[in-house]
Amino acid sequence: MKKTRIVKISWLIKVGRLSPMSPTALISEKIGIKWLMMFDDEYVYGPTPGIVEIADLLVSQLKPKTVIDLFGGSGALSKLALRRNVEKVIYVDLYPDAATLNLKECRGIEIVKQDALEFIEKDGIYCDLLFVDPPEELIDEVLSKIGRMRRMIKKAGLIWIGSSDVAKRRIRRIRRHKAITFINAWGDAFMITWKPGFGEKIERIKQIIG
Repeated sequence: MKKTRIVKISWLIKVGRLSPMSPTALISEKIGIKWLMMFDDEYVYGPTPGIVEIADLLVSQLKPKTVIDLFGGSGALSKLALRRNVEKVIYVDLYPDAATLNLKECRGIEIVKQDALEFIEKDGIYCDLLFVDPPEELIDEVLSKIGRMRRMIKKAGLIWIGSSDVAKRRIRRIRRHKAITFINAWGDAFMITWKPGFGEKIERIKQIIG
């Protein structure tokens, strides 16, 4: 079992574990994220520019009323959605302690402490927009559940599928699915899946990212 603790970003910067000019620090400051989870006194995961940029564009273009944030980590995407006037956000992660602090003053948030892969298997749970940001070691298992995730969404879903180079084999394997496109941003690769009627807006986002 992983050893976890909550750490303040300002402390990470003070002790030299995180550069104040790193993307994680800058994005966290912009969104209002102050706490991260540290695993085994070594690994710290925070928001990255690729998924934040695409998530922001999806919210702006699709104007969802509901968002589910799987593997929500620090809660950065949940907070971003709430700041963009999404009415209801469900955050799901096994380690929600940092997110609970980051989101404590937000309205419209439901924090679920659960394995996100188990959450995907639930019936009767729907959202306009789905964010999925899994750990590297779980990406292939997440992608095996594309059908389940598509049933959850009313508009679209955004899934991190690894670094741009590593993701190539995954893209070859899953590109047979309909209503799926791939976007590279900031060295990471993402899959977007959508429901009928939203293809033009997804294409517009892809053009913006370039």
